[in-house]
Amino acid sequence: MIAKMFPVFLAVAAFGQQTALHEAGHIAVNIAETGCVLSTARSEEVITVQGKFRREPHDNGFDIQGCDITVLLTFAGNSDNHVSGNELRKDGELQRFQKYTMSFYMGNRKNICIDCMKYDVEAEITGKLEIASVPPGATRDSFGLLRDQSGKVIGTYGWGHPSPYARYRLVILSVANVKAKKLPPPQ
Repeated sequence: MIAKMFPVFLAVAAFGQQTALHEAGHIAVNIAETGCVLSTARSEEVITVQGKFRREPHDNGFDIQGCDITVLLTFAGNSDNHVSGNELRKDGELQRFQKYTMSFYMGNRKNICIDCMKYDVEAEITGKLEIASVPPGATRDSFGLLRDQSGKVIGTYGWGHPSPYARYRLVILSVANVKAKKLPPPQ
């Protein structure tokens, strides 16, 4: 099994997350929640959403109110996206958001704690929404790889690490109304 998955892992690593294919104007469909803003949003559209930050194993997620889908987060100016850092509003709210989302409890001998968040963080985020799509004539396999009709790998679908799993990503342009609630230390 591992021998079969290793070439797939290498292909994902070789193509990286920046090769996710997007289609400007693509409408998001098949979202169970009818009140979800993602059901009518378009790729590359700037949206403002309220939600809760969630730490994924290798990524930062955001649970948007009214949606049953986690959207991955990245900041404008990061090397994993094509949005200029000049578009990121660097103010006190952004600093508060970064402070609270990057605060973790340390583990000890009694309690091994890796990425144990110190705070539950809610915020209003304005960002450029990116929606992954499968180009005409291509297919997506269970590992998030896009293949042409001959079966050749032509890219990856979506975002996430180590393999892409998320259809939606929000490139943060600004943060407002940050609320943090301290969590108890792990026992």
